[in-house]
Amino acid sequence: MKRIWYGALLAGVVTLSAACGDDDETPAPTTASGGTATQAAASPAGSAAAKPSIMDSSFGAGGVLAAPISATENDRFMAVAFAPDGSYYAAGYVSQGGDHAMAVAKFAAAGTLDKAFGKDGYAIVNVAAGGKTAEVARAIAVQSSGKIIIGGVAEHDTTATGDAAKDTDMVVVRFDTKGVPDSTFGKDGISRIDAGTGKITTGTTFVGDNAWGLATLPGDKVAIFGTSLSIAAADRVDTDYVLAGLTSAGVLDTAFGKDGFVRADGANSSGDSPRNIVVTSDGKIMAAGYSNIGGIVQPVFLRTSAAGVLDTTWGEGGKATAQVLPGVAESYGIVPQGNDFVAAGYGRGADAAEKVDMILYRFKANGTWDKDFGTAGVTRVDLAKDDDRGRALTVLPDGRILVVGSGKMDATNVNGLIFMASKDGKPEAGFGTNGYVLTDLGGPADTWYGVAISPDKKTAIVVGYKGVDATNGGNDDAAIARITL
Repeated sequence: MKRIWYGALLAGVVTLSAACGDDDETPAPTTASGGTATQAAASPAGSAAAKPSIMDSSFGAGGVLAAPISATENDRFMAVAFAPDGSYYAAGYVSQGGDHAMAVAKFAAAGTLDKAFGKDGYAIVNVAAGGKTAEVARAIAVQSSGKIIIGGVAEHDTTATGDAAKDTDMVVVRFDTKGVPDSTFGKDGISRIDAGTGKITTGTTFVGDNAWGLATLPGDKVAIFGTSLSIAAADRVDTDYVLAGLTSAGVLDTAFGKDGFVRADGANSSGDSPRNIVVTSDGKIMAAGYSNIGGIVQPVFLRTSAAGVLDTTWGEGGKATAQVLPGVAESYGIVPQGNDFVAAGYGRGADAAEKVDMILYRFKANGTWDKDFGTAGVTRVDLAKDDDRGRALTVLPDGRILVVGSGKMDATNVNGLIFMASKDGKPEAGFGTNGYVLTDLGGPADTWYGVAISPDKKTAIVVGYKGVDATNGGNDDAAIARITL
């Protein structure tokens, strides 16, 4: 398959379709959301008790920097990572006349584009040139060599027709420090991981390989987390979790797991959905996702060694889950907090007519749900009895928890949401308005999607996008915020 790398953008406007995977689209109005459990207090924006914003006013305009990759195309940032010198990289995608390409941008510590990187600060690679809208980068990491890896999903074969054209692969791309695809990695800087042949299920649904989380391992090896069609039984058409290992040269590491893969069913579940991963200080890999278990969506966390062996000291056989809420509790990420682990996402109660809330919860070191966290084990952020979502989180050195996502004030207005909690899940009253800052990025469907703390621990960078259409996407524009910690 021909692969082309671009330093400039092509023309055209497309919408990010469902082919991109689970829920990295602009949030549309929904009728299945919300919750019934006890909630942490988080009052609506505009409250008389509003605190001064913690956005860094010296950054961009009021703490927010517009950073569109294209003036006319749809583009978003989905993840961010710091380099040791305080510069940082943001990864996502840009539309190219009906096609999608992966993109990464480099910013100096001061927030200016590093024009020496890629072309004018942006490096763009179209992994599946001639494809549609499946291709997107959702994760990024900086390796010990200074090289940058981004991970996501792309079309398996752009020449295929019919259902086969919907098949997708996990993808890792590595750039050198100048923003050029690294020819020593994979093929022309691109490593494709075909974890299994896709399959049509019912109606228009097609199950292919998916990928979200990415991490660098010792020796500049790589781990990427996703899902693939279940191979547990021939008649199954749902997904199972897949953790794949690559060598530093970008080829499948057959010493990792079994022939390069760790495959795991969530917990006798269906519809396993992958999200982000983190490598802990002891070298273990922690992967976060969620699954439908007995009709209830529950978070699922997998822990393996750096060699891809499930850690039997975590949960049950290396997998941990809990019924955090009676209807839905999704996890978009999990990060260490001392010996414990904090996770964030969104969820609701058993009533499908409820709206979803941003949620935050904690698992203990042994993989059990900590019911002393927040209120009865969960912190819920409900701004206006509408949809509020958590997309990423990080833990500050003092144990406080920073979550980013989106808050929906009414049916047609979604804003970027940043929430700060104490180490035990209580809203930080001195942070914005009762623990949160709601940011209008200029569109009706704005979202923050990634967050990282600077090496000096003094600031955090948040990335996301201005969403211009609450239902169908459109000419979205990437955006960045800086927070003074």
